[in-house]
Amino acid sequence: MTGATHQVADSLRAAIEAGDYPPGGALPSAAELAETYGVARATAQKAVRQLATEGYLTLTRRHPARVKERPRHLTVVRDRLVYRDEVGYFFDRNAQDWAAVEKPSRDFTVPPSHIADLLGTPRGQDLLARRRLMGPAGSTTAHQVAISYIPMWVIAEIPAASAEKAGPGGIYDRFEEHFDEALQWRETVSARHPNEDEQRTLRIPAGSPVLVVTREARITRDGALVAVEVNETSMAASQFGVSYHVERDESAAWPRTA
Repeated sequence: MTGATHQVADSLRAAIEAGDYPPGGALPSAAELAETYGVARATAQKAVRQLATEGYLTLTRRHPARVKERPRHLTVVRDRLVYRDEVGYFFDRNAQDWAAVEKPSRDFTVPPSHIADLLGTPRGQDLLARRRLMGPAGSTTAHQVAISYIPMWVIAEIPAASAEKAGPGGIYDRFEEHFDEALQWRETVSARHPNEDEQRTLRIPAGSPVLVVTREARITRDGALVAVEVNETSMAASQFGVSYHVERDESAAWPRTA
């Protein structure tokens, strides 16, 4: 960005954070911003696009830019523990009261190759995808896209895993009941460009990355540890971070020994 674009973006960012442009409100047009800041219209447009990339604004063709109806920084706190309440297992204590912002969907689909690999299923074969759009209580806008992928052999053994409502405790309770064993989980956090569904659902531009948490649910079957589900949750990287406690290994014990 040029110096002028930086200055306009910095000024607009400060105004949004100060509440001069409230959430859901429209920004002045590029022509009006150009006149206000004494810059070219193209410079004002670049500043607006920059703020959209940072997660402050939503851009829609032929409509004014609008301030996003959510705080810019939300933290997904992952402290290497799984919790449980009256609903079932959950992994983010600050998102314990989150709910689906619309009716969850279930479809048989070909998963991304890395999901098939984690599940140990052949690439290109259908499996069940349970998709939920999640947000804080009372929210009408999705903050996360969560998709659970379940292989067909699991559906054959545990039909409730494909039901609209899997019963108390959800699919994880059904897995543990069927195998009579505690699930084990492993998570990987990564980042990538959003796909078209994520752009539309999370209201982010193509160039704004998403943070992705991929969680494998594994259990012992026939003496081997196998994945019975992979959950992939994506969220706007400009809106979320990942925070966790750093634990000491025995080699880093204190007081130190000679």
